[in-house]
Amino acid sequence: MSVVAVEGLEKSYGAHTVFSGVSFALAWGERAGLVGPNGAGKTTLLEVLAGLRTPDAGRVALARAARIGYLPQDPALPADGTVRGAALQAFAELAGIEARLSALGAELEAGDASPVTLQAYGELQARFEEAGGYEREHTAEAALDGLGLPRRLWDSPPGHLSGGQRVRLALCRLLLGQPDLLLCDEPTNHLDADAVSWLEGRLQRWNGALLCVSHDRYFLDRVCTRILELSQGLQSYVGAYTAYARQREERTVAAAEERARAAGEEERLRAYVERYRAGNRARQAKSREHRLERLREAAPAAGPAAAAAPTLRFRPRSATGREVLAVEGLAKSFGATPLFAPWDALVFRGERIGIVGSNGAGKTTLLRVLAGEEPADAGGAFWGRGVEVSWFRQDMAGLAEQASVLDNVLGAREELGAAEARHILARFLFRGDSVFRLAGELSGGERNRLLLCLLSLQQGNVLFCDEPTNHLDIPAREALEAALAEFPGTLLVVSHDRYLLQRLCTRIWWLEGGRVTDLAEGYAAYAERRERPQGPAAPQAPRVRERRPAGPGGAERRRLAALAALEAEIAAAEAEVAALEERLGQSELYRDGTAAAAVVAAYESGRARLEGLYAQWEGLGQPQGQDSSPSGRR
Repeated sequence: MSVVAVEGLEKSYGAHTVFSGVSFALAWGERAGLVGPNGAGKTTLLEVLAGLRTPDAGRVALARAARIGYLPQDPALPADGTVRGAALQAFAELAGIEARLSALGAELEAGDASPVTLQAYGELQARFEEAGGYEREHTAEAALDGLGLPRRLWDSPPGHLSGGQRVRLALCRLLLGQPDLLLCDEPTNHLDADAVSWLEGRLQRWNGALLCVSHDRYFLDRVCTRILELSQGLQSYVGAYTAYARQREERTVAAAEERARAAGEEERLRAYVERYRAGNRARQAKSREHRLERLREAAPAAGPAAAAAPTLRFRPRSATGREVLAVEGLAKSFGATPLFAPWDALVFRGERIGIVGSNGAGKTTLLRVLAGEEPADAGGAFWGRGVEVSWFRQDMAGLAEQASVLDNVLGAREELGAAEARHILARFLFRGDSVFRLAGELSGGERNRLLLCLLSLQQGNVLFCDEPTNHLDIPAREALEAALAEFPGTLLVVSHDRYLLQRLCTRIWWLEGGRVTDLAEGYAAYAERRERPQGPAAPQAPRVRERRPAGPGGAERRRLAALAALEAEIAAAEAEVAALEERLGQSELYRDGTAAAAVVAAYESGRARLEGLYAQWEGLGQPQGQDSSPSGRR
């Protein structure tokens, strides 16, 4: 049974059609991610489902008595009261039941022990207990803790919260209310890694239906059982984000092959008709002509439309030496609070280092200290020969706000002419008159793309990227990842985008608790260690890849043997998951809903088992200098 069924929704603003022909249904327990390029109408669709906007056509049918909860990107909250009180408002129904229980209890104490009163009291008490009425304060506090709202703020008015903290409180209230249909617009914005992990766990156990707009592909992989793509209509894909990306590519290839086959058949029929139209085969030619008309009418549809994405390239002007950076005893504090205690590290040319940690841990400060923009309290950072650092800054500094997009680019490179600058800007999706817009008038995504354009023009051989995927849609994030993967220099990236960190970074610097942990194993090792209750391990010595033992001893031989056995098991599990992914991409599977659900369940189970094997593999370690993942993956 569906919680919500949508049929033929259409919404326009003036002559601009935002979306049309949108139809889908969500069942109880189904968790769908809504993806698509910026401007496709994802937020508008959520607002229509939430009843905040009226569609121009189509209808939304909800299950009887179903309750809707909606988290917008900029939620409204009461200005008065306390944060704790605002969270407890989610239990308004339970508060009403408690008041009725209190009234009935007073009647019983006054001597009214009639069967009707006793029965009413017993039924209400059972309902109150079943709904968790006695634990609601504990439940609310656990949710506030899980979403990272500091306890010192719980007795403060919600109006005193920052923008990110307001979003966390709104999300807390929404989850505590347990709506039947949960609509979320970018819920992981403003959340650090711990809060996102808590939210993922909560949503994985969600009993109602979930529709979530998100550009966080790792979140979509962890939470969603289905992906809906809104772009020139709505397409549905079974499975999480990785399965969606594979199926989408397969659909695109299949559609292109079908169009090529149809075009070849059309050309053959057309040639036959033209050759024999007036000859002794005119009757056959006429028959072929009718077939040609039917073929043109039934021309195969194009595959999923490719969303516009910038074309990025980062080409350094020159190369660095092999040793790019030496960190020696580097330390920094903020007042009396240490951001990082003295630590050492060596960075070599071509390394891709992800810098992670909770909000306020000092990640941006570390980049500023390394760049010499902020003094260290102790130690130093020593750059190697020929290093040129280029910055992408989280605060988007570096734009001339009152200058046009075109003038910003012309100012970045004196030798550029207007024609060449416009050609470069077109690669970043600034075309036509859009190049004359003032930089200060651009949206967040547009400003990000302009800054990436300026970053590419700097031609540095070391890139500092501080939250480079903020405001970017998924196609733009994928384009950025591809460009950074091809960059031949050295990369230091601060990011909450776990998908990017996992794809790109082979080394992690983890800032937490006033120290830096250097994880040579990459993001998977960080994710596994972060979930341990004891926190980060002691800082590691910097990697020096050329230093290896002369030969393995007994312990090393046992470790290598265990690794070999585990890698064989991983290879078998990878093959099983790959086969299931291929099965998910076959359209005939979805003719039988039960069979499709079984394959999806097997795929999710296999993927979970594979993640566990990877964690075991990371625990056994890997000799330095070799690939940092099974099967040579990066």
